Amino acid sequence: YSLGVLLWEISSGRIPFSDCSRDLLDYYIKNGDREDPIDGTPPKYQKLYQECWNDEPKSRPDIEKVYEILSQLNTENTFYLQSSQPHIHNVDNNSNSKFSDIDDFYITSDRLNLNSRNNQNSRQNEKHQKNYEENNIRIVVGLEFGLTYSGFSYCHVKEKGNVCSNDIWHGGEYHQLKTNTVLQYDDEYNNVKLWGAPAMMKKQNRRNRRQNNEENGRVEKFLLHLADIPEKYKPKLPVDYKKAITDYLREIGEVIKDTIKERWPSFDYFKNVLLVIAVPAEFSENAKAIMRICTFNAGLIKEECSTNLQFITESNFMVLGCRSDRFIDLTTRKVLNNDQLGETTERYGSTRGEHAYIETELIEYLRGILGDVHMDLLRDNGQMQYLIQQFCNYCKISFTGDEKDFVIYDLKIEHIERYIKDDNIRKKLEDLDWIIEIYFLTMKSIFEPVIRHNLSLIETLLDNNVHETFSAIFLVGDFCESKYLQKRIKQEFSHRVFNILVPFQPTVAISRGAVIYGLP
Repeated sequence: YSLGVLLWEISSGRIPFSDCSRDLLDYYIKNGDREDPIDGTPPKYQKLYQECWNDEPKSRPDIEKVYEILSQLNTENTFYLQSSQPHIHNVDNNSNSKFSDIDDFYITSDRLNLNSRNNQNSRQNEKHQKNYEENNIRIVVGLEFGLTYSGFSYCHVKEKGNVCSNDIWHGGEYHQLKTNTVLQYDDEYNNVKLWGAPAMMKKQNRRNRRQNNEENGRVEKFLLHLADIPEKYKPKLPVDYKKAITDYLREIGEVIKDTIKERWPSFDYFKNVLLVIAVPAEFSENAKAIMRICTFNAGLIKEECSTNLQFITESNFMVLGCRSDRFIDLTTRKVLNNDQLGETTERYGSTRGEHAYIETELIEYLRGILGDVHMDLLRDNGQMQYLIQQFCNYCKISFTGDEKDFVIYDLKIEHIERYIKDDNIRKKLEDLDWIIEIYFLTMKSIFEPVIRHNLSLIETLLDNNVHETFSAIFLVGDFCESKYLQKRIKQEFSHRVFNILVPFQPTVAISRGAVIYGLP
């Protein structure tokens, strides 16, 4: 395939797919898109490179066959460089140069010489600068599109020290840096009724106790369909996952547009805003291409290949990215002499994050009290997620792991009364006023698995790099606000890594980092 592209580039003097964004390139190639032949290209030469990039790899000629055909073309004197190729240097355009002479030619291409990290950084900066000049970029928006929570930050290019994070959402949410990555559809799953926190099933009252009501229209965890994980771990959805992604981007996009318009009324979103979406490091190029198409369909960019949309992986600096969803990333980077980040030297990832562990442990604990039948009823009727969210919102950050600081947590469950059919369990819960008290040891047992998982990731990485000296560990993401997690990491690793740091507002560190990445 590469030989085919190279032969086409030689015949055209142009960079292949120069009008296509790199994150879409993999998607297009896999779907059979190829460059069109250049007028005047000898038919045998054209046939050769088209065979080289055949959709079926087994049908492509090997390099010996390519050499044989090129030699025949040279012998037949049928191959000539066209005089219309301005990007091919050291060519006398007035002469009919044969193929055997092209050893002295070179082709200008920004896809060559990608081995140097400094060159890449330089080109990236040049690309940013060119993008700002050509597209008149004035605002950079960084979007963290997470599995369970999402949020965005933004900044004017002239005020690089003033990155703001949104904390106002449609539906009356205030002072919340993120909202739930959840959609509530109508009965036909055509239109979005609610999204974000309002779409999470609240305590039921008499007005919304209809069977098959809102909880049955809720769609969540749809981003797992873009992750490189076995199909059995991807949730079954009542709508196509691409529709869910598009619908959610459209809804959060309205908040982004309204926020920008309110702050800078004279700016045109499509002309003056660069959108940088942070995606998990394990997302493939194909996943990013799908995300780009969904972003276009959601009305956040004007064209599919728009340069006003860029992607950045969420683990671009040792960084523990422990987010409020199922993705945990641990990445090591070296700091170069010019204060630039070097290549990723090692990376560990897990698609089973904090929320998955806490959810599992809490559900097991509640099953012991309510029984399997009742827990299954709660799950099927959308009440289980409300219990989990209620628990996490209160306990995730405040729990320190010290018994002297602990206050017994009351999990109020009066809203699930109608699902409890067993008379013995109902009598027991009535005696407790429909409150489940969670004591210190129980709370610790719920959090311990996710803590151990994170510690294990860090320990494995450090043990595999015993000859390296790590300067710092940065903790970013929602769960890194946990005082218990911070304390345990410092207890376990402060003798091996001197600096264990938590940035300001780690919950939005990813979206703020996306903004900084996008600034010129």
